[in-house]
Amino acid sequence: MEPLPPPTPRRRVLFLKTSTKPLSLMDPSYTLLLETLHKKGLEVEERIWYPSPESLTPKDLTTAYQSITFLACWDYNLHITEFHKFLDEVITPIQKSGIKVVNPVELIRWNSNKIYLKDLQNDLGVVIPDTIFVDTTGGDSGGEIPGYQDVILNHRGAMGSHGVVIKPSVSASAKETHRVPDLNSGEYDPLKAQANWAQVYEYARSLSSSVRVMIQAFEPAIKNGEYSIIFLGGEYSHTILKRPVETDFRAIEEYGARIGELESSKVPEEGKEIGRRVIEYVRRRFGYGEDWKLGYLRLDGVGRDDGTFVVIEAEMLEPYVYLHVEGAKEGLERFCGVLGGLN
Repeated sequence: MEPLPPPTPRRRVLFLKTSTKPLSLMDPSYTLLLETLHKKGLEVEERIWYPSPESLTPKDLTTAYQSITFLACWDYNLHITEFHKFLDEVITPIQKSGIKVVNPVELIRWNSNKIYLKDLQNDLGVVIPDTIFVDTTGGDSGGEIPGYQDVILNHRGAMGSHGVVIKPSVSASAKETHRVPDLNSGEYDPLKAQANWAQVYEYARSLSSSVRVMIQAFEPAIKNGEYSIIFLGGEYSHTILKRPVETDFRAIEEYGARIGELESSKVPEEGKEIGRRVIEYVRRRFGYGEDWKLGYLRLDGVGRDDGTFVVIEAEMLEPYVYLHVEGAKEGLERFCGVLGGLN
């Protein structure tokens, strides 16, 4: 590959997407983000990376933009093989040429598969739900879908008594996410459990050989709500509390969850501290300099009755970060500063 030309100074930010709908028509969070960028003298452009990544070349992007962000790159999980190829062939050369990528490409690749949770557990001592990752590429089963009960019985000691949640390790918005009651529970239905297991297993296998089926111990603390602790420009910004409806466990608006901003004094301090440690961890892990600023992080987790903060996800690819709420004002300014090359 011939060397890319030096980046052309342009006050222009690119949002990579899969949706054709303009960000300004999405919701107040994106509308406010675009307005703030414009006030800072930054042009904004939105381009589709899938299904036509060939329309985006390193040479084209290097000469056109000051920074590129994945914040609105939804549905990457539906095309994970193509997404990783796009990162390798297009975004990596761009980043090496000096264009700012927010968040950086090697971090995005790592964060795109929830196997990263084991890294946070092993390297940082972060508490996550008891989790196993099941390979779907065949192994001893010869490609057949293993029996759910056989799998869960092999790991039952680590799964507790509240049942489990099964989902693919690459997913978003609770796609193919199911709760299965404990085997000894009166709610447990072996046929339904196997059907849900097979559905998730086949879906994970259809995405990529790198995708695993996650089996996580269900955390009863979800009934009190899931915290989304948001960091912008490398610093704590604001927190959203998402309470699922009584008949569901998914803390997502599409499933009826109640969403509201939480005042800072009510946010678990341990959650904030974990977020800071995660930011420092990725800075060291990927060799970023002391003055490097992470664009965004949404740390999702629950608080157990004993006060332990349990991390569900640490999203640094395309989380929704609720920029329109009152507490996000300073964080929004910092984030736009990162995109504009000001910090």
